[in-house]
Amino acid sequence: MTNIKANSDKQTKRINFRLNELEYEKLSQSASTYGLKVSSYAKQLALKSNLRKPYFSASDTQQIILELTRQGTNLNQITRKLNQGDPLTPAMLAEIKKMQEAQRQLWRQLQK
Repeated sequence: MTNIKANSDKQTKRINFRLNELEYEKLSQSASTYGLKVSSYAKQLALKSNLRKPYFSASDTQQIILELTRQGTNLNQITRKLNQGDPLTPAMLAEIKKMQEAQRQLWRQLQK
């Protein structure tokens, strides 16, 4: 089985256009809002694709990932201690409750 595209699928045509600095900056910012390269964004605009704005900005997405990573790390540390036979301490229980509340808040934000 080969991965050769049919002739009609090949993108052989190239379009170039010039922008001034302000136009390029605006196009670049719009593209980054959608998480696209400038060229992909311009192509989709030209082809009148339905562009949907992402729910979260790139920085918000990074913050969500960071928070979930922290929670996962804390949960793994608690699980490791419990698996080693250590008792569930009040501090561990408080941390679990704190993580649950943080996840509830995140879930509420995701549902907006």
